[in-house]
Amino acid sequence: MKKLIIFAFAAMFVLAGCNLLAQDPIIGSWETTILGVTTNYVFIEDGSCIGIATALGVSVTTNGVWNSDSTTLTITWSGSADNEVDLYSFNSDKSTMTLSASGGGISRTFVRQ
Repeated sequence: MKKLIIFAFAAMFVLAGCNLLAQDPIIGSWETTILGVTTNYVFIEDGSCIGIATALGVSVTTNGVWNSDSTTLTITWSGSADNEVDLYSFNSDKSTMTLSASGGGISRTFVRQ
């Protein structure tokens, strides 16, 4: 009986670990500051997102939707006909995410919050 209980707990931890590994690493809160403008992105598991830009104590919040594949993050902000399409990469522990505009331009490095 004791072996069965130990096996059940071990199986529970293994299954919980598999679920954590399956979660998209983009999900969560991210922050960067460039030229005095702090940008926060919150990516939610249901595909929605929030962008908050703050400069000189004034914040603007925008809602949107996001999706990704293995290299590209696409965000559609509410009220915008254009998509933000970025190539993304993470550091080894996924505590920073770099977004680079797919058409070239500025790269932004966000820190997980």
